[in-house]
Amino acid sequence: MPVHQRAATTFALLATLQAALGVVFTTAFDRAFGAPLFWTATGSFALAWYFQRKAAKTP
Repeated sequence: MPVHQRAATTFALLATLQAALGVVFTTAFDRAFGAPLFWTATGSFALAWYFQRKAAKTP
């Protein structure tokens, strides 16, 4: 697996974990606890998209 594809997979899995924890914290406590996790999940999905695009362009 190329390095960019591995990075994309890692960031996608990290974002999924952050989103799942955000749902749990939002449900268990309050929106203020889950909101930062949703923002970091958004950033991780953006990085995953970037590395996936970069992996597609790399021969």
